[in-house]
Amino acid sequence: MFLSQDYNIHSFQVKTDESNFQLTQNVEAYREYAKEQRLKDEQAKSTRNYRSFAIIPDIVAIDILTKYGIDVHAPDFLHHPELVKKLKQVIISEYPALLTSNVTKV
Repeated sequence: MFLSQDYNIHSFQVKTDESNFQLTQNVEAYREYAKEQRLKDEQAKSTRNYRSFAIIPDIVAIDILTKYGIDVHAPDFLHHPELVKKLKQVIISEYPALLTSNVTKV
């Protein structure tokens, strides 16, 4: 077993044997951060043009890539509005605890 990033306490763990591998990650710190940001969002001015949408841990990014073929780390990801919209739908439906704002409009 090893960490994906030695210097990052929040990185995911990799377990391997000769034919399989397993990835795990404790995402509690990400969930707590998202919750704090949603609380701040409730108190912020509603006239803002831009808001953070969600925080996406590596393990969730891998899950989304595997299930939906959406690579949130691709350099041109934000240039594909249909993928961004699909990502938002996935986060809202499958990972709502990672939302960093109270905006759930897709």
